[in-house]
Amino acid sequence: MSNFNKNKLLELIIDIAPGRGTAEHESDDDAVFLKNFLPVPDYRRALEPDILLILGGRGVGKTELFRLLAIEAGRAALVQHLGIRALPSLDKTTWIAAFGRVRQKEKTFPTPETVEARMKNASNIDWRAFWIGLMLGIILQRSDRTLNTEWAEEIPLETRQALVNKLPLLSEWLPLVSQEIEKMNYALDLLDEKLLEADEWLFVTYDELDRLRVSYNELSAPIRELLAFWLDKWRRWERIRPKIFLRTDLFREDFLGFPDASKLRAHQINLEWKHLWLYQLLFKRLANSGSEMTEYLRIVPNLINDSNTALGITITPEESLFQSMIEKIIGKFMGANARKGYTYSWIPNHLQDAGGRIAPRSFLKLFSLAANRRLEKLSQQDEQMSPTALLMPSDLQSCLMDTSLDRIRELAQEEYPWLEALKINLMGLEVPIQKSKFLEALTATEWSEQLGKRPPTTKPEEVLKYLLQLGIVESRSDGRINMPEIYLYGFKVKRRGGIKRPK
Repeated sequence: MSNFNKNKLLELIIDIAPGRGTAEHESDDDAVFLKNFLPVPDYRRALEPDILLILGGRGVGKTELFRLLAIEAGRAALVQHLGIRALPSLDKTTWIAAFGRVRQKEKTFPTPETVEARMKNASNIDWRAFWIGLMLGIILQRSDRTLNTEWAEEIPLETRQALVNKLPLLSEWLPLVSQEIEKMNYALDLLDEKLLEADEWLFVTYDELDRLRVSYNELSAPIRELLAFWLDKWRRWERIRPKIFLRTDLFREDFLGFPDASKLRAHQINLEWKHLWLYQLLFKRLANSGSEMTEYLRIVPNLINDSNTALGITITPEESLFQSMIEKIIGKFMGANARKGYTYSWIPNHLQDAGGRIAPRSFLKLFSLAANRRLEKLSQQDEQMSPTALLMPSDLQSCLMDTSLDRIRELAQEEYPWLEALKINLMGLEVPIQKSKFLEALTATEWSEQLGKRPPTTKPEEVLKYLLQLGIVESRSDGRINMPEIYLYGFKVKRRGGIKRPK
């Protein structure tokens, strides 16, 4: 194929990361969402009844999987695509979201401001009542045959009506649930028995738990009580099971103060992406972006599977095909020869954090930003590109810096606002750097007094420990502190021999 519209193809690459790749900008259209979704092999375990906790860092796809499980066609496509056998028959399962948005604009649950005001001095039993009430409210709103039987009559009518009709109004139902918590638990015991009799299952999912409270440290109590509640019910109930999507850093034992956290180890998985899966996600999104791109990808035979399912066009998981396609799109090398690096390996190597992890969001964003840059320069240097090429290595090199800036921006705006204060004192440092000098920069940092914008601790050694856990920095064998490139440019830290922004 030689006569293709490069402008159109670049526009389609730009669109693979809507809203710069954030889950909040994924389409509310289920069909579009499924075509953008890639079921990776690790998701097999996520659906097993005995997996309670699904951990992952920012941007690894927790919210996408949470949303997929709320879509009936999504669950079916996932089971079929991965050949899952450990899950009960889907027609015997009911899935409810007891916290977290299934749609972008959703008003199902109390607002963070309401939770902040009503739960400011909440006790452990208050948080238990909170979680029980939310779960019951969603269950009672369903019309499924097993979920809508006499077990619910154990709940006083006034409480039922408040949970069904006024779930966002915490002040309306929390006092009622707290007063009758014994009856709430009894009703749920009866529901579990009904499910067992009918040979059915109820899966209860949770997401966006980091948005419960404004202050990071205040998240520990509600999350601890949610985990403790389900660990207790694990031994009591047979057919009601949770799926709790949680940021990895929020599951630290020292943060939660939860001595039973170790008991969850056998019931958890960590979402991490292999390089192969990242490329498969990229090409799946491209293949489903438009007919022009689908035809372009056929340059490499057998890359695209001819079968078309609810997940849209799928991609052959063959690494040699991915490598060939990247060579068509960009070129084999990041320069004139191998000394500048092989393009296929250069991309993930420069996007991984200190723990070797790569967020799919950053991976897609790099290609989207590079395509935008090339579209602006398409009339320039076009003669340097092969007939099939859409991007040049300089596009990736330049946009790696923009991807790093975006990564820091999204972390600082959402989960870790205290990172913003670090920028001033880390700016201009050259890594690798002696640990003592790095600690000096942390000591000199002026942390915000505003609630929610302070780190979990302001002690320099503890802040460093936290940065190490997040993969923002790494400690080398010689004791020096290093920073991977995905964070380097966002913090405006330097590295001798690092990438220079192309003109």
